[in-house]
Amino acid sequence: MIKGIKSYWNNKSIWRILFEISTYLFVATLPLWDKLNTLVLWLFVASSIFLLKPRERLENLKQNKTAFMGLFALYLLFIIGWLLSTETKDALRDMERTLTLVIIPLILLSHKREDFNLKKMYVAFGVGLFTAMVICWAVIIESILTNATPWVQAGYFFKWVYNGWNAVAPLEGHPSYFAVMLVIFIVGLIRMPAFKNVRKNKFKFILLLAPFFLFLIETSSRIGVICLVVIAVVTIFKKLEIKRIFYVIGLLIALAILSLKFDYLGSKMSQIVDSKGNITLDRYDRWGAILTDFKVRESWIFGIGTGDSQELYNIAYSKNGFMVALKNEYNAHSQYLEFLISNGMLGLLVYLGVLFIFFKKTRLKGEALSLFIIIVLFSGSETIFGISKGVFIFAFFYALFILLYSKRAVNV
Repeated sequence: MIKGIKSYWNNKSIWRILFEISTYLFVATLPLWDKLNTLVLWLFVASSIFLLKPRERLENLKQNKTAFMGLFALYLLFIIGWLLSTETKDALRDMERTLTLVIIPLILLSHKREDFNLKKMYVAFGVGLFTAMVICWAVIIESILTNATPWVQAGYFFKWVYNGWNAVAPLEGHPSYFAVMLVIFIVGLIRMPAFKNVRKNKFKFILLLAPFFLFLIETSSRIGVICLVVIAVVTIFKKLEIKRIFYVIGLLIALAILSLKFDYLGSKMSQIVDSKGNITLDRYDRWGAILTDFKVRESWIFGIGTGDSQELYNIAYSKNGFMVALKNEYNAHSQYLEFLISNGMLGLLVYLGVLFIFFKKTRLKGEALSLFIIIVLFSGSETIFGISKGVFIFAFFYALFILLYSKRAVNV
């Protein structure tokens, strides 16, 4: 081991070593606190700047110019949204938050694919997720043990008291975004050729997956569970095998049982569609109310601006009696709708164009398939770019998979 470390240090420059370390640290801190992750991001950016010469960076970037220009156009939407806004404070905050839509891809796409080891990045990602989970469980255990009746309080582990937002409260995070990261990691372990040896011992592999799967249920994220199921089903249809079908059936049974035990998730899942097939998702009516008020504005081409969109949502919530949404100033909870309101058809088409570039460049090879499904589904129920964590996840994995999977098939 010592010889291996010495060989590593002797064969690589200090900037190469710093770049690799900062890359793994950035991925590992993605599930943790935003301030910590942002700090590591700038270390990642700085190490890359010192590692590559400007000419080399430019040549590499030219190879991925379509993807970069698409993401740059996406960021321009927030600038245009600021110009169209009367309330510029929120628009400026959106511009600041989404700046990493340009910075992160600029760094990643200016490298060669050989600069990144996907297996090691997933290992670092898993370590970060597990660390975050341990922190959250430690807080839950403390809450149980410090209760006057810990044996009674322990039963609430499966209730809303320790699920959803409460589960990730120590990280100051959003349960759905954490759930998405868990799905990216879980699916990577299951699908990636690099983890073939890990999957050979089925018992150990199940034990490895169990804590991540358990915490996914604890987040009570409907979209996280739906993404996992859809990816599993699509994977089956790509290559029909009896054992894969049994695996998915087992997954569905496990999810059904756990949804009953974790009744908060079960109740949320039951609120999507009723027994008669009617859509009962609360966001569905809110979307209709938002669109009704948007029609009156007649701003279909360029939208009303990113700074004024929240005012429109609040008016729609007030008119239609969505008091909880009004009190908490909910966003649109749909990235597609968010772009339509803020940037009109122009914004929606640019976003769809960015997704199409990803589809065309990667041909949905490897883990690009999983990310594409997650982004498409997640965009339907959440405003991805509404928080910094969502911007980081989108920008990093989008650019990484473009770099790794475009042009020619590679084993990563």
